[in-house]
Amino acid sequence: MSDGKELFFVTGKDENGPDDLIPMSFTCGYGVAFGDLIGSVEQMDGIPDPEKAISLIEETYEAIKALIHSTRSRDKVDMINAVLSTSNRLFKSEVDSSDSRNLLALPLLVEVISGIVKSGKKYNFKTSDKILSSLKKYQKLLTVFAEDVMLYDKNNEPAIALTKIDRNKIPSLSYSGLTSVMVNNPYSGPKYIETFVPDTFDDLISYLCNKYVQYYHFQCCSNCRRYFAFATDSKIKNCPRVIETARYEKDIGKTCFAVGHLRSHVRNLYSDETQILYQRNYKATFARKKKGQISEDHFAVWSEMARAMRDLCLSGEITYEELEQWFKENYLRE
Repeated sequence: MSDGKELFFVTGKDENGPDDLIPMSFTCGYGVAFGDLIGSVEQMDGIPDPEKAISLIEETYEAIKALIHSTRSRDKVDMINAVLSTSNRLFKSEVDSSDSRNLLALPLLVEVISGIVKSGKKYNFKTSDKILSSLKKYQKLLTVFAEDVMLYDKNNEPAIALTKIDRNKIPSLSYSGLTSVMVNNPYSGPKYIETFVPDTFDDLISYLCNKYVQYYHFQCCSNCRRYFAFATDSKIKNCPRVIETARYEKDIGKTCFAVGHLRSHVRNLYSDETQILYQRNYKATFARKKKGQISEDHFAVWSEMARAMRDLCLSGEITYEELEQWFKENYLRE
């Protein structure tokens, strides 16, 4: 964990020598890997919910298994490259390669590649199947951990919340593995980065949970409705994920944080103007109802819709111009 990012390093060794065979690195924002596995807490277009989050991993895994079973090549490097190419859709953003996603599924990929290195086409997938089952189990446990221990709106002291919860409903915080401190950028001043090499997949989850409880809070992003972690005392509403699908095409490629910050600015800028626009149209329509120019029923339906559209504008989900256009297009006539 360093500079707002979690770094996942993968290295493999040839059985005939010490050299790295498959060095890879992935990064994501604090808590994003947990949030990606949990999925969106609400139905959102283009954002995986819990069921879809797991199915994306399963589909990629099954595609990798089918690829290995069907390939004619017995060259291990060829098979590994094919596996990496197939897995890119799961781990790499389609619009920004600087950040990665679904990184809790990375041990699944690592196990498959390790199996290929050791056994080639004869790898039996038993261990990787167990990791997939663990991912399904941890999705449920991490959901409780996020909501009932780490969520800032519920608990601003995760360590205290931890003492009150049934520990069987969340991941264990006990882990084993090699922990060390790495010094980075010595010329610009030392940065001490704690690194952890887990003994098992369970240890990776436990290590991360342990660090979150000690140093972080969780929040549910107001844009994509997935969990992320933050370390500051002030509440942060949006995550650092890169937007891949959006209602507004101009938002694609930006982060939820950047879009949320802009919407907040626009909301504050136009909140008074939005209320004035709503009140002006409401009063004019109400006056026409009083004169008998429109019916009570039609006015009731229109006013409910007008309030909903106003609220959408105030929340930043539609623009002031879109609200203005809605009033023009929905001018009541008998």
